[in-house]
Amino acid sequence: MALMGWLDKRTVRLVGASQVIAAAIDAQGGRVVTDGACDALVHFVAAPIPEPAHEISHANWRQTLDAGLDQRFLLAREFAAARRSAGAGGAIVFVGAPEQDCGSDHAAASGALGNLTKTLGVEWARDGIRVNTVLTSAACPTLGNIVAYLLSDFAAYVTGAVTGVGLDD
Repeated sequence: MALMGWLDKRTVRLVGASQVIAAAIDAQGGRVVTDGACDALVHFVAAPIPEPAHEISHANWRQTLDAGLDQRFLLAREFAAARRSAGAGGAIVFVGAPEQDCGSDHAAASGALGNLTKTLGVEWARDGIRVNTVLTSAACPTLGNIVAYLLSDFAAYVTGAVTGVGLDD
């Protein structure tokens, strides 16, 4: 059962393809945008194909860290600067696979993302910007609703949280 209107009139920049998250944002009254000013940022990264640690090239290692950590930080920093300039708060939710699902390169990126989430959640709380992460292997409607909840005012006091979710809808 979904409560309606959690995100009324809010714009959400969704980076990465996730139909369930886009559908939940829409169902809760939000509007997904691809660029420009927005009230919230969601960054979704699909899980990489696991490789044994001894077979990961340096290029693949860097690519996974770039997608799973570096690009997320850069987008979050840009979003937070824009929200501070506008004198407004906001919400950021990172979504990806759990650390143990996808090999050592993904585990390194995901573990660092957890620490980044906690640090930014504390640092940017004074600006009214919340930062949270959802780690899951599922892509179901419940995942979208969890993200919509974390973007909403119902989660106004939730920041710096890394939530691992096992879902089966």
